[in-house]
Amino acid sequence: MGPSTEKAIIAFKVAKGLQARPYVGPVTLEKLFGYAVAGQKPLGTGEPRWLTFARRYSGLREIKGKNHAPEILAMWKVLGLPFADDETPWCAGFVGFVLESVGIASTRSGMARSYERWGVKLEKPAVGALVTFKRNGGGHVGFVTGRDVAGNIMVLGGNQADAVNIKPFAVSRVTGYWWPKGEPLPEGALPTVQSDGKLSTNEA
Repeated sequence: MGPSTEKAIIAFKVAKGLQARPYVGPVTLEKLFGYAVAGQKPLGTGEPRWLTFARRYSGLREIKGKNHAPEILAMWKVLGLPFADDETPWCAGFVGFVLESVGIASTRSGMARSYERWGVKLEKPAVGALVTFKRNGGGHVGFVTGRDVAGNIMVLGGNQADAVNIKPFAVSRVTGYWWPKGEPLPEGALPTVQSDGKLSTNEA
């Protein structure tokens, strides 16, 4: 373990929405190796199961040109939607796919703001909550992972600059925070997570 290793660990943890420290504990091991660490059962991450599932798709990108990302096409199929490309805005497709994959009913809609009529509305953000946004020509939806030092909402979502990633969003764009009915809320304050400070402006 030296300076280069520590930098690599910190970069990996920041990319996964964890605190920027070189410490490698159970949560970091789970992010690195999945649940099969020393034959143990799933390690608790302190976050809802749908957010943990969603993180698996970090880095998924659209394929430019006539071809399409098969993972995105599979999302449309799971939701029973008629789209057969990855050019159609797919943030709601990603959110719906994640929810349905862990046994939670989604809106089964390709419209991001359909989630403004879903679940239970929260007065403030929570880790794993769905957050809906307004944008020119439509909306956007993703999962809250925390807040950055500037107070922006950190969101894991699809179709954010054509990919699944975590980006900061201006609070002024938020139209609401939403929680699945019957699911327990996480305890504690919304964590502060690392951010490059470059607000998301491309979710079309």
